[in-house]
Order: sequence, then C-alpha cells, then structure tokens
Amino acid sequence: MERILYQFPKFINRYRIHILSWSIYIFYEVFIVELISGTRGSLSTYIVHYMFNIVLFYIHAHVVLPEVFKKPRQVFWRLPAGVAGEVILYFLTLYAVDYLLMKYFHLMVEVTLTLNKLFFVKIIYRSFYFIGFSTGYYFLITFIKERILNEKLEKQKLNDIIDQQKVKNELNTAVNAYLKAQINPHFLFNTLNYIYNNIRKTAPKAAEAIITLSDMMRYAIKSENPEGLGLLSDEIEQLENLIVLHQLRQEDALYLHLNYPAGNCEISFIPLILLTLAENMFKHGNLSKISCPALFTIKVNESGLEISTSNLINEVSEVVNTHLGLENIKQRLHHTYGERAAIHYGADAENYFHVKVSLNYDCR
Repeated sequence: MERILYQFPKFINRYRIHILSWSIYIFYEVFIVELISGTRGSLSTYIVHYMFNIVLFYIHAHVVLPEVFKKPRQVFWRLPAGVAGEVILYFLTLYAVDYLLMKYFHLMVEVTLTLNKLFFVKIIYRSFYFIGFSTGYYFLITFIKERILNEKLEKQKLNDIIDQQKVKNELNTAVNAYLKAQINPHFLFNTLNYIYNNIRKTAPKAAEAIITLSDMMRYAIKSENPEGLGLLSDEIEQLENLIVLHQLRQEDALYLHLNYPAGNCEISFIPLILLTLAENMFKHGNLSKISCPALFTIKVNESGLEISTSNLINEVSEVVNTHLGLENIKQRLHHTYGERAAIHYGADAENYFHVKVSLNYDCR
C-alpha cells in the first residue's frame, strides 16, 4: 500500500496531460447531455461507461493500429478487421455491463435494456466516435515520435561530422609530429655512431652497449610493416640485444636462458611483444641467482606460436607491479588477432611468475 501511495504522485505527474484532457472532455460532454436532454445518469454509470470508452481509445491507439501497420501491404483488410473486432467486443462488453448494473446493482436509470435499433446505433456511434479520436491521437504521437527520431538522427549526423573533423585534425597533427620525428632519430643515430667510433678502442664494453642500443632503437622505430606486423626473427635478434645490454649493466650477473627454434621464426607477428615481456622480467624479477635462472621460451609449429616466460619474483623490488605492460600486450593481441590469441599470467606457490602468450593459427 505504501508503495502504491509513493508511486501515485509520479503516475499523476507523468500522465497529467491525459488526465486533464479526459477530465475536461468528460465534464463538457456530461454538461451538454444534461443541458439538451434534461436527464442525469448516476455517477457509477458515468464512471463505468467512460472507463470503457477510455480503454477502447488506448487499445485502438497502442495495440490495434500498431499491429495493423506492421504489415503495410495488408492494411486494406487488417484495418477493417481490427475495427470490426473492436466494435463487436465493445458492444458485447458494454451490453453485459449495462445488464449487470441494471438487474443486480440497480444503478441504471432505464428499467429495461432493449436490443432495438436505437441501442445498436447508439453503441456503434460511440465506438466509432472514440475510435476516430484514437486514430487521430495515434497519428499525432507517431508524427511526434518520428520527428524526435529525425532530430536525434540529425544530431547524431552532426556529431559524426564533428568527430570526423576531429579525427582529421588529430591525423594531421600526428603526421606533422611524425615528420618532425624523422629528423630526431637520424640525428640520434649519427651521434651514437660517432660516440661508438670514438670509444670502441678505449672502452669496448661501453661501445658495445651503445651500438646495441642504437640497433634496438632503429628496430623500435622501423619494426612495423603497413599491416602493423614484423618478423619474429627480427624481434628475437633485438631480444638478444636487450639481454646483452642488461648483462653489461649487471656485469654478467644475470641468469636468463633464451630458447627458440633456429631457422623457424620467419613469421609475421606484432612487434615489441618479446621486448615487453623481457623488460617485465628485468624490472620485477630476480635474475641474479644461478640456481634459479629465468626462462624465456619461444615455440613455433604448424598450428601456432607459443611464448612463455618464467622467473623468480624480486621480493625486495621498490617498483610496484601493476601489470600495465602485460595488459597492454593483451589489448594489442586482441586488437590484432581477436579470439585466436591469448595471454595468461600469474605467480605460483614457489614465488615464480609465469607468462604464456599463445597464438592459434597457421604461422607458416
């Protein structure tokens, strides 16, 4: 009961125009009938009759006509059939209700209920009267809905045009940035080569690190073809360079076993996946124990590609592992390969972190 009382004001507010319109119409019609005929029906009779008239009005507008116009080619027979069914149902229902009100509840002014010509004409006229108003109401609300829909579509088109313009502007900005960036890498590579040539005799390890870094940077810039793919063999080469760099930094105190099939990696794959996995190991793993070396394994066969890593977790690391790089790999795999690729990662009970990337398709 409390819920009904709570919802009632919302109902009134939502349908206030309908309630006001029906109230004005009923008051006007009752006043005209009493003025012309000089007779007044009982309140209960008015309530019951207008209730059925209102129900007929909304059933015709919201049920019958929408069903009729679902098949425009059949309107010529569906519309008359629907209206005829409404009139017959309205007639039978109203006659039954009037009979009950008269015989059992004594709420009708008439003493007898006669099925004469006047009764038929009266009922049919009233049914067509409200069906006609309901038809006008249906076309009005249909017109309003279509107008609102057209306004939404126009607004959506305008937003699409604005979005397209934004994309063009962003593309132009990106192209300009790319053209500017072409200058910087060349300058950087020339500088690195100059430094390498000057220190390779006096500091061979530093020179090796510089030339390795130069190769990796050149690969990172030119690693993708127009389809966004690169050769897996090229990335393995850069993976080895990355391992060399970290070993130079740690004075060969890193223990990592890299396993991959020789001569079987000339396949296309999205670049920088291997390097990201390796960086994740160097950043969050403990690779300093000779008894617990990290493993980086690449397997290629006719059915697909599998990349797996395993390393001891560095418990004293000051860097919080948010797995951002791994999530980035996940998104790139899904974007490029969809459901054919997957990545799984997690730690086990022995404090080892495992990552497995799989691509199920014919790699050859």
